[in-house]
Amino acid sequence: VPIYAAHLYDAVLIYARAATEVLREGGNVRNVTQIMRHIFNRSYHSIQGFDVYIDENGDAEGNFSVIALQKDEKVNNSLNKSMQPVGMFTYGTASNGTQLPEFKYLGASRAIMWVKGRPPLAEPPCGFYGEKCRPRTRDWRFMSGIGVATLFVVIFAAILCKHYRYEQTLACLLWKVDMKDVTIISSPDLAYCNDSQKKVVCGQNMIPAVGDGAKRAFTNIGLYRGNIVAIKYLHKRSVDITRAIRKELKQMRELRHENLIPFVGASVDHGAVAILSNYCARGSLVDVLSNKDLTLDHMFVSSLVSDIVKGLIYLHDSDIGSHGSLRPSKVLIDSRWVAQIADFGLHEFKSSQEEPAKFERELRRSLWKAPEILRNPNTPTKGTQKGDVYSFGLILYEIIGRKGPWGGIGMSRQEIIARVISPQNYGIFRPPLCGLDAPDYVIQCLQACWAEDPEDRPDIRLVRVKLKPMQAGLKSNIFDNMLAIMEKYAYNLEGIVQERTNQLTEEKKKTENLLLRMLPRSVAESLMRGERVEAECFSSVTIFFSDLVGFTELCAQSTPFEVVEMLNDLYTCCDFIISSYDVYKVETIGDAYMVVSGLPIRNGDRHAGEIASLALHLLKSLSNLEVRHRPGEFIQIRIGIHSGQCVAGVVGLKMPRYCLFGDTVNTASRMESTGEALKIHISSVTYNLLKKIGGYRFEERGVIKVKGKGDMRTYWLIGEDDQKKMDRFGSNDALTNMSISIIPDLIRTPNNSQTDLASSIRQLIQNNTTFTNFQHSYSNQELPAELNEPSILGCYICHKRKAYHRPPFVQAMSHDYSDSRGDLVLARTGGGGAGDDTVCTCRRQNCLFEYYNDSLMTVRTIREPRSAPQITFMQ
Repeated sequence: VPIYAAHLYDAVLIYARAATEVLREGGNVRNVTQIMRHIFNRSYHSIQGFDVYIDENGDAEGNFSVIALQKDEKVNNSLNKSMQPVGMFTYGTASNGTQLPEFKYLGASRAIMWVKGRPPLAEPPCGFYGEKCRPRTRDWRFMSGIGVATLFVVIFAAILCKHYRYEQTLACLLWKVDMKDVTIISSPDLAYCNDSQKKVVCGQNMIPAVGDGAKRAFTNIGLYRGNIVAIKYLHKRSVDITRAIRKELKQMRELRHENLIPFVGASVDHGAVAILSNYCARGSLVDVLSNKDLTLDHMFVSSLVSDIVKGLIYLHDSDIGSHGSLRPSKVLIDSRWVAQIADFGLHEFKSSQEEPAKFERELRRSLWKAPEILRNPNTPTKGTQKGDVYSFGLILYEIIGRKGPWGGIGMSRQEIIARVISPQNYGIFRPPLCGLDAPDYVIQCLQACWAEDPEDRPDIRLVRVKLKPMQAGLKSNIFDNMLAIMEKYAYNLEGIVQERTNQLTEEKKKTENLLLRMLPRSVAESLMRGERVEAECFSSVTIFFSDLVGFTELCAQSTPFEVVEMLNDLYTCCDFIISSYDVYKVETIGDAYMVVSGLPIRNGDRHAGEIASLALHLLKSLSNLEVRHRPGEFIQIRIGIHSGQCVAGVVGLKMPRYCLFGDTVNTASRMESTGEALKIHISSVTYNLLKKIGGYRFEERGVIKVKGKGDMRTYWLIGEDDQKKMDRFGSNDALTNMSISIIPDLIRTPNNSQTDLASSIRQLIQNNTTFTNFQHSYSNQELPAELNEPSILGCYICHKRKAYHRPPFVQAMSHDYSDSRGDLVLARTGGGGAGDDTVCTCRRQNCLFEYYNDSLMTVRTIREPRSAPQITFMQ
């Protein structure tokens, strides 16, 4: 509805009410005055819902409600308040007759919460235009004070701003290096050039080293943001970054000079606290001075001395002030043969280190320290400028004489330091100058730098003036003058490269041999080719476990050295025996021995027979092995065997291991742990495979409870049939027609001539003794040195004592045979009759024989080590 309709309604209502009252009074409705009298100074209720008052002028004044913030529990907010009506304005006649609106509260509980607790003033105290207050006169003193205060505030703000910027610079972490961003290079000489960054390293390392390779100590180097850096690790786990340390780091970043090593950054990672600086490819001054092939002529010496002096001058003029530990190892030579001072500053950062052999290190550093510093333990770690001058004098003496800082005086470090500290007892002690080939001005400069009183020593600028004659006629850069020296190195470079190549080849062979001992040959060759060895599943293998019975009690009653010696005897014997079988030794843990057959090269079902024959062989041999430190006590082992499926793969990078995984491994271990001493415990799976192969004797143990497996039917492996063994390894008649295709020169007859193996054996056995087992091991000079003293069963040559070890079962030793050089010795037990064992050992090199007198004879060749010549028997 339009608002005009409401106004029309109110107008008609007002007129009608006024006309009604006029007619009631008997008046004339056409009289406007009478009508207006009943309209003015009266109120009416508007159709819009509020009361309206019409004053004497006919103006309509409405009534207004006042809304204020009041407590309201019904409102769900943090204030629990809402806007509610608290009062209203109504019009009435005031005491002075003036019609003014009057405010009325709706209730006493609804009071307005005024700001400052009172209603605002209707008018400012001085009026809206200040007309109610007297104007004030200006106070120039007050204005001057305001100006001065403003000036001080501006100056103070500038100081604060500068201080803030300085603090921000201190707090800046531009110096911080994350070691994750640094690629560590293990050795400069072995850096591989596989990418562009490493080519930079290799390029620098192609520069011939000027130091003695046997004495030169390479620092840790790495690649950081494409630059080669030297890394100095501190002997501390962490660093508390204090304000003083931040100031040191800021100073180091701002310090730049051609004769000072540039500071790259620092790492404060836990456990890797380090300082990074530019890398100098030619080492330190120590390396240059120790290289006797490098002639230090006048030009070279002058250039080095000039570089050191210029670096010290800049360092002394900087905020750092002094070096404090100046010596030849702190003067580095870059690729342009420019000397640069290193390891200065950051004294707070490097403090509180836990250095190994700290006393020896400090003793060596003290040779270059000034007497007053040695006497005063409270000297600041950053040293003094006069102390640096003293150290420079010793370095200058060492550069010219090349005999160390104190020449060839033949005294220990302790004696030298004691004489320097105590001039009252020994006089002023300094390096000898009598044999030094140097000009007089150099001698005088040295004496001035070594003055006992620090105040008598010249500062470093005066030292430069004293040594000015050294620079006469020299160029500022000596790189061109060093080309002649580099040519001499170039002539020998080819020979040096060839020598290092040969050394690398020898080291590679050693590494490959070591890897072949740790891993199967096929796996090791794959790793050496850089191929990834994937885990492989083998459907059928046989696993052998053994351990010593009573090993814990034996260890408790023996010393650790005796235990190690016993285990070495045991495993040396075992390792030699398993080399005759198609098996792989997985690992030895304490007294546990684990062997597997059927992997990594599959051999059908033959793996069960290989492990079974190996177990019988070991059981027979080790049962006669006497504990060396406990005479009369013999080794007792128990063996467990199980066949089944398993997964094999290489685990680890630094020390890779060929590990087996699967339930077969656990079951084989259970067979061993539930077995008995001097018995071979096998599972039903292995039993069925051996029955299929044939030639083995068993005894059923029955059904036993196996942890994690439940009830299992198991068997004892008793022995092996001689006929089946002969079928596998050859018949006794074959010996007559056997010839050797490769005759080792170690097997000789008494007339020192080579002969076939069959004849040699017949010459050795003349007592009508038949032998079941013959084993031969031969290796030449190409084998590793540790294999030069092999062992066989319980009878072997002890490579530590270099003496023949008599097995426990040998009761009497008789030398029945020896060649012209006494290298071949035959030991026989008893009288050589039935039941006796005969052992023949060739001591000259690595030729070992062993015979067992049964009704049959078999011949086996040793499969490992692979590098040994293989003896092939031909029918």
